[in-house]
Amino acid sequence: MCATLPTQPNPISEVLASLHLAPRQCHKELTVWPLVRNHEPGSETGPRYISLAEALGRDSIVVDEVSEGGDVPHIRVANRGDSAVLVLFGEELVGAKQNRIANASFLVPAASQLVIDVSCVEQDRWSRARGQRFEGLESTVSHAIRHKIHQSVSAARSAGGRFTADQGEVWEEVGERLRRSGARSATLSYQDYVGTRLEEREEIVQSFEPLPGQVGFVAAIGDQVVGLEVVGDPDVFHRLFQSLLRSYAIDAADRGWVQSRRRKRSVAATFDSPESFLDALTAAGLERSPSLGLGEDLRIDGTGVSGCALEAGGIVHLTVFAH
Repeated sequence: MCATLPTQPNPISEVLASLHLAPRQCHKELTVWPLVRNHEPGSETGPRYISLAEALGRDSIVVDEVSEGGDVPHIRVANRGDSAVLVLFGEELVGAKQNRIANASFLVPAASQLVIDVSCVEQDRWSRARGQRFEGLESTVSHAIRHKIHQSVSAARSAGGRFTADQGEVWEEVGERLRRSGARSATLSYQDYVGTRLEEREEIVQSFEPLPGQVGFVAAIGDQVVGLEVVGDPDVFHRLFQSLLRSYAIDAADRGWVQSRRRKRSVAATFDSPESFLDALTAAGLERSPSLGLGEDLRIDGTGVSGCALEAGGIVHLTVFAH
């Protein structure tokens, strides 16, 4: 007789069970339901970590090209501090030879270096001022662009590869946004597109404040739920709240175009409530594999939902997409 193996706990279901939805908050086209812990956390089993913005502010981390010649899909993160550093999926890094965004969330160990997978969001530049390294903007790229990156990275991971995205698809998306917005951009930079929506994006972002105990949110644009963010440490979440919110606010500012493109891609039913979205997420399947740096990479696939997470003694960062 074969022994029955114990079922491995589902960290996504566990973290959702530990949270509750607070009353919704709205401004213009963006609606947010805060996700708040049901109780004070117990003893933490994972590593202590801080945000990339905090590490850059302390001058305890250096982010630069992998070599003098550089390599478009990779950059080097050198953590000189005594805490692990969280680089968020979609976090914008400007400078060096061209602006990049992280293809997944990575936890860089203390006193170590890590080469991470990135996508370029500035097509026509490959040069830098003398000595210029990457700087953080405390901003995460459009949720819709992250969704595209997530899909190609998940395919690469399923095939046993690295966190490799379809660079041509990213450039195409940035180019379409530049054309539609009428932005002038000598280097075809996502940041030049953001400049045309910056005032409205920041008005939306500044209209929301995190609640005590909040570690995430479900977001809707118009009447459609589009995604979810969770950061396991509430202090780190509060530091990252505006950065994550900017990912949704830029698409809310461009709602008509973003939703028209979504309708062209799919005619599937959409979620009109956070509860149905969370139910679908709880029921979704999960695949694990080692991440770069600390923790495991989780790939989520279910009916109407997909996502990715970084787990290290608990959920460090979770991003989910409705589709």
